[in-house]
Amino acid sequence: MPDRVPERRPDRRPDQGPGRGRPHHSARHLAAEALARIDGGAFANLVVPALLSRSGLSARDRHLATELAYGTTRMRRACDFLVDGFLRKDPDPAVRVALRLGAYQLAFMGLPPHSAVSTAVDCAPDWARGLVNAVLRRVAEGLAAAPEPAWPDPATELSYPDWIVARV
Repeated sequence: MPDRVPERRPDRRPDQGPGRGRPHHSARHLAAEALARIDGGAFANLVVPALLSRSGLSARDRHLATELAYGTTRMRRACDFLVDGFLRKDPDPAVRVALRLGAYQLAFMGLPPHSAVSTAVDCAPDWARGLVNAVLRRVAEGLAAAPEPAWPDPATELSYPDWIVARV
């Protein structure tokens, strides 16, 4: 009998997820799928519960997925600021999702850098994993050197629209 070579799974875009009706294999992948759909115009309060309902995740992982999806959405502007200094051009939407997810875990959840970077890289498309790894390691180094980043303005730090901060 010839040796079987495992079939390579095609790389999935985050907006496709593991497939309808099939369980997600991690809270972070579910959060990445939710973030991709939110970036595409979906409402967070509708997409997150829908994905969770068919996820098959444990209660603990459901809580983590919820925190990651809502937290990254809430702090989107700050997360983009943290990674944009290490990018030469605007990344592909799937790469942007992985970068935001990693930046949120590093800056706002206080996860150890090796864990946050590794799990964000796992959510990135195969062809962009090196980029996501390099950028998030740079973000982690910057946060280790100065835990409070030099935000350009209060609106970015708080991830608020400029007009809201201007009214205060």
